[in-house]
Amino acid sequence: MKKLLIVGLLIMASASAFAQGTVNFNNNGLVNPPLPDNLSIFYGAGGHRLTLGDGAYVAQLYFGPANSPATALTAVSSAPANFRASTTTLPGTWSGGTRTLDGFAPQATVTLQVRVWSTADGSDYATAFAKNNGLFTGKSAVFSYTVPNPGDPASSYLMTGFQGFAVAVPEPSVIVLGILGAGALLLRRRK
Repeated sequence: MKKLLIVGLLIMASASAFAQGTVNFNNNGLVNPPLPDNLSIFYGAGGHRLTLGDGAYVAQLYFGPANSPATALTAVSSAPANFRASTTTLPGTWSGGTRTLDGFAPQATVTLQVRVWSTADGSDYATAFAKNNGLFTGKSAVFSYTVPNPGDPASSYLMTGFQGFAVAVPEPSVIVLGILGAGALLLRRRK
């Protein structure tokens, strides 16, 4: 009987040592619709909320120990999440779900960041960022998250520190605007 008790305690201790934290990787669960601007992802500065209609944009969660800088964060092992269709009532949100934070047990504080990019430019954020010098990418400010205990209410798993941001899209250059203006003047002169 003693051996059985000891084996049981060892199994429980090893299971808790391998406990992994989780987070609800969604920005639409933070409030009821309509989604406020500070939780949305926008397409370009002053643009509209990003949707599937803007291209193949995805959102990925990055994580690391408490107070880590953005450069030290790593992507979760789950695939990136797709943005919702333009016909949705929640534009600027993605279809996420539960994400595992490997190596972090309940009550651990974790640094999180959301990064967005177009899959047409690369299969990961770093590749897409390098391809276009940061255009067609975006990332949130880093924020803290405390891993809840198993059995805590679902609201405990929300990314309450997340703040929205805009995906960088190129603005028309002065040269292009100049050429368009010159073309318009030539057309006007012909009339």
